[in-house]
Amino acid sequence: MHGVLGELFDEIGWFGALILGLTGTSIFGWIKVWSVQFKLFKKASLATLHSQLYDKGGLYIVRGSITLSELDDLEYTWQAYKDLGGNGTGEKIYQKCRELPISDYVPNKAFKEVEDVAAEHEAKRNA
Repeated sequence: MHGVLGELFDEIGWFGALILGLTGTSIFGWIKVWSVQFKLFKKASLATLHSQLYDKGGLYIVRGSITLSELDDLEYTWQAYKDLGGNGTGEKIYQKCRELPISDYVPNKAFKEVEDVAAEHEAKRNA
């Protein structure tokens, strides 16, 4: 081949040969290894999210109520689980938790200062 495309293929050929010489594995071999690793990370993430969804959701269902912060946290867990291909039983738990009555809101102590500032801003706007 001639021109820019020919030069590109020549460079890729040399690059591939360099990787094969240095590592003993071709570019396609590395792609296969990383593809398998990606699938394993996806499965591990899905399993972790599954466990969190079932543990937390089960706790809230047994308790019979959920706080706003717990519902918010569960929603993030559910969305990630769903996006990774989680199944319908996780959705049933999530939907059942959404139907629970909201218990008295107790602010997260770590965000108390932020909530105080927000309350001040709200008071100034309403004044």
